[in-house]
Amino acid sequence: MLSAIHHFTSFKFKISFLVTSMVLIAGLGVGGISLLIAEVQMHRVIASQELSTLAGAAAFIDSDVRARQLALRTIAEEARAHNLDAAGLQALLEAHQGLADDFANVTAFDTHGDLVASLRDRRERRINITSRLHFQETLATGKGVISLPYRSALLERPVFAVTQPLFDAYGRQYAMLVGAVDLLRPTFVAQIEALRTSGKGYLFITTQDGTIVHHPRTELILTQPSGDNRPAVEAALTAPEGWRTDILDDGTPSLVVFKRLSHVGWTVAVSYPLRAAFAPMAAVRNNTVAAAGLFTALAGVFGWLFVKTLTQPLDQLQHKVEAMGRGKTDIDVFNVDARDEFGLLSRALYRLSQLRQQSEDELKRMASTDVLTGAHNRRMFDQFLPTALARARRAGEQVAVAFLDVDRFKAINDTHGHGVGDAVLVEFTRRLQGAVRCTDTVARLAGDEFVIVYEQLHAVEEAHQLGAKIMTAMAAPFRIGDLVLRVTTSVGIAVARHASSAEAIMHSADYALYGVKAAGRNGYAVNVVGAEKLASVHGHQTMAQLVNRSLAARFRALPSERASPSLAAST
Repeated sequence: MLSAIHHFTSFKFKISFLVTSMVLIAGLGVGGISLLIAEVQMHRVIASQELSTLAGAAAFIDSDVRARQLALRTIAEEARAHNLDAAGLQALLEAHQGLADDFANVTAFDTHGDLVASLRDRRERRINITSRLHFQETLATGKGVISLPYRSALLERPVFAVTQPLFDAYGRQYAMLVGAVDLLRPTFVAQIEALRTSGKGYLFITTQDGTIVHHPRTELILTQPSGDNRPAVEAALTAPEGWRTDILDDGTPSLVVFKRLSHVGWTVAVSYPLRAAFAPMAAVRNNTVAAAGLFTALAGVFGWLFVKTLTQPLDQLQHKVEAMGRGKTDIDVFNVDARDEFGLLSRALYRLSQLRQQSEDELKRMASTDVLTGAHNRRMFDQFLPTALARARRAGEQVAVAFLDVDRFKAINDTHGHGVGDAVLVEFTRRLQGAVRCTDTVARLAGDEFVIVYEQLHAVEEAHQLGAKIMTAMAAPFRIGDLVLRVTTSVGIAVARHASSAEAIMHSADYALYGVKAAGRNGYAVNVVGAEKLASVHGHQTMAQLVNRSLAARFRALPSERASPSLAAST
């Protein structure tokens, strides 16, 4: 009992409780205020995004209507070009059956409103449309119009009409084309529904007087519902564009976003339940609350651990004092550089961390670097080449691999000793690294065998330039102590234009290297992966044909796997 009381009255518990309480209060206060502000801003952002998306949908509908007007205008121009009268319009419409893709029907009416032609059926019953406002307006203005939605007498379905006047050669209007767009036609409905950005809510279109042009509830089309029955429709007519979050649509709090079509004059709108529209914000709110609770719990644990760690040096100091009192140690245990235990532990951990990091870096470097030359080693090359080929395949670029060795390196070792040979390899590596680009990779495979991976090649000619640079880099004599040596190299370059394996490109580079050696060494050759002969051998041009014949014979005898790099080095 006394032990439990001592625990709750201890310094560690008091500090831990204080830290946890401060974190909890700060988290709830700052987090709550920030969340409230963020929620208001997010509402605006989400609504603005919906409006922006809806503006794209409005532009699509406007563009679609313009395209239908253009189709009728084209027919009108053809009629005028052929000087057709009303009697010739039926044949003209029947010659353009493609209009059926855009319209439920295209009809022609004379200036008395009588039907004179019909795309759907030339035997269509005769009707008169002088009472239609779009007929009257087209006749009065001589311009095409887009009608309000109405129920077609011919189709007996809800439609809206696109009109186009017809003029004779003297500029007199003698008829008009009327293209009817079926508001219930599956293709039209599918086009409209495809403009929705979410599976929640619904999209609707209304005219400026509140007549429904499109609605998922088809019985509302051509009706003018009251604001009490359809508050979302009434909200969409309050301004050219915007959004409302105070609408109860079918008793559900909803976000209504609306945009007026610039060409047609209709308004396209979407209605989303607020819960669905602002679901991301609700998720953020829930995640924030959960994170705040988790953070508070972690802060309590951290506070307790922090206090425990903070007081640990005091416990250690007490133990040392007791040990010294028992004669088990001396005063030297307190002879430290820091003024207190905190500084001592901090610097000790820092030094240990430094030593550990240095050791890890050195191990990584030794695992991927050639000890003698400082270039990459074979292990690193075997890992890097497949990655480089995959990267080139994704980017659609070419990659090249140069396989090279030091000409007659064994003679250098035998004549001057291995020390001079090692120095030659070091200088050879230095010149190689200076001759390539910073994006290229140089690696030593074994002995005097080296490879270079060239990435981001755009043409085979670049491989020739790289080969020439290597030859130029090796042209100057090698100065090794008091010795002056002329060191040359043979370079085989393979270029992979298409997707290739590491084995195939190394086989091709070995093929090219053998060609240089067969031509007398001290040169380079470029080979395209999959080619039957070398593209060129530079340094001994006169022997190129002989080399190609000998190489073809040699590599036909080789197995399908790549020839060993050591075979090319020993030739």
